[in-house]
Amino acid sequence: METLKPKFELYRTRTFTEKLNDTISYLRDSWRPQLKYFIYLMLPCCMVLAFFMNHFWSGYMSFIMSADRLSSPADGAVHFLVNAGLMAIVFLSAYTLLVALVYAMLRLYMVDSSRLDGLTAQELKPELLFCLRRSSVLMLFSLAVGIAALLILAGLLAGAFSVSAGFGLVSMVPLYAGLLVLFLPLMLMTPIYMIEDDVNVIAAFTKAFHLGFPTWGGIFALTFIVGIITSIVQMVTMGPWYVLFIVKMVFTLSKDLDGSFAHSVLFVCGEYATCVLQCLGMMLASAINLVALAIQYGHASDKVDGMGLAEKIEQFGKY
Repeated sequence: METLKPKFELYRTRTFTEKLNDTISYLRDSWRPQLKYFIYLMLPCCMVLAFFMNHFWSGYMSFIMSADRLSSPADGAVHFLVNAGLMAIVFLSAYTLLVALVYAMLRLYMVDSSRLDGLTAQELKPELLFCLRRSSVLMLFSLAVGIAALLILAGLLAGAFSVSAGFGLVSMVPLYAGLLVLFLPLMLMTPIYMIEDDVNVIAAFTKAFHLGFPTWGGIFALTFIVGIITSIVQMVTMGPWYVLFIVKMVFTLSKDLDGSFAHSVLFVCGEYATCVLQCLGMMLASAINLVALAIQYGHASDKVDGMGLAEKIEQFGKY
């Protein structure tokens, strides 16, 4: 008789070590299907993102070097902002798809941890489309909240500096500290909205504070340590592109950007390929952070609301 793998317990109070272990265990147990669909979906996105990212940094260097020679500096600034806007749109679109993929896989894994073995695209598609709709709504809502928060912060800083420069500088410390205190609980909004089907985006926003403030220290510690781990991944994948970027910057500063080496096919292809690698590393690091946030959400839900016990009682009532 075949022994089935146990169901993944998301809603469980964990120690800090258990959070890290469960994050690593989930990624290790299902790394093949996750890596497979990560490459299928994120590689095309990263190829597009790399094009706009290279274009953005090349335009930035050209703008800096030629700013004193422009007859109309505003034209160069507009061109730079357009490149930045296009890169931001592509990045946010790719990140929205990444959120959908990570949580679609996690939702399937929660039903049965063996279900990801041999997972086909046809089986993944309904869950992925459902998560993509929710991640798109979440992204638009997050952008609106972020813009509103920046406007409020800018208004408060402008008011503080209008009193005096010294008062404005002193006010920056508590304002940014308050922003950090509010931002960390909001990180739980993503797993709340992506996992709980009956929660709308406004309810997920308020529930993030409900779960986030009592577990603020845990969110900070987990994101800090996981951030260090994922930064190593990003450094490794960013290294080759960064070296080529420095080389190109040296040619730019030496006024030799029009030389054959900087515009050679080999250099341009190498710069593009390494930028694709960098973008993949950035997305992979983000995926690990999203999984860690889901584990933290499961811990907070059980610790604050007793979700783990409620789920066990509900499952017991079915038998």
